[in-house]
Amino acid sequence: MTGAKKAIFLDIDGTLVINRTGPFPEDTDMITAAHQEGHKIFLSTGRSLAHIPQELQEAPWLDGIIAGAGAQVLIGDKTVYHKWAPREILLPICAYYLKNDKFCVFEGENGVFGLNLPDRFSNTENILPITGADDFVTRYPDAIISKLTLGGQPSDPERLLLSEFFQINAFPNYFEGIILGESKSKGMGIILQTLGMARENTIAIGDSANDIDIICAAALGIAMGNASEELKALAGAITGNCGEGGVGQAIKRFVLEAD
Repeated sequence: MTGAKKAIFLDIDGTLVINRTGPFPEDTDMITAAHQEGHKIFLSTGRSLAHIPQELQEAPWLDGIIAGAGAQVLIGDKTVYHKWAPREILLPICAYYLKNDKFCVFEGENGVFGLNLPDRFSNTENILPITGADDFVTRYPDAIISKLTLGGQPSDPERLLLSEFFQINAFPNYFEGIILGESKSKGMGIILQTLGMARENTIAIGDSANDIDIICAAALGIAMGNASEELKALAGAITGNCGEGGVGQAIKRFVLEAD
């Protein structure tokens, strides 16, 4: 990859941000330096667009975003690809989680909506309340939903309910519903094709299961020091921890010092 301009794909949670803190100067200084040298910087996140902090969306070094684990792809501020859940899919999901008093967040392009939120969400997220099964018809008819975040571990009824339109990524304390057929690596491919960049000049950095596909698809996949053991085993390199300059260390070593 030496000498060529890279396309660098950065996860957010556990990579640039941890415990709602970040990004950190140790990382953004190196990201800025790489961007100034002509390398392209993209966020690659499971978060929907409306759930990405404005500080990151407005970062001067940002060239584009893969949001909703591939459901929406932006280059600059222009959406070049998106897919969303139709109303007829959302209504029975709302009804199920309201009836069973379970936590569910509907992440979208133009808003984030939730029901039965745990206390940790109080006053920390701009999440609009869901109080009725038909809210996406009556209260939020223009909502464009591209991802779900749900509490606990998926039960068999939940898997059955969601399987028509979503694939499930399970984590220790929650799980995600990602639109079927979408992925971070697919989003990366859309960006590369649109910009005429080669996959051999790509770097992806992440920390968790929803980064596996892009870590494996990039020419160089880098796992954070705090990444899951599964991801570390698949990565081409391992860097430092989130919050301790891990992203900056990787960019310095594999981008700035490689030129």
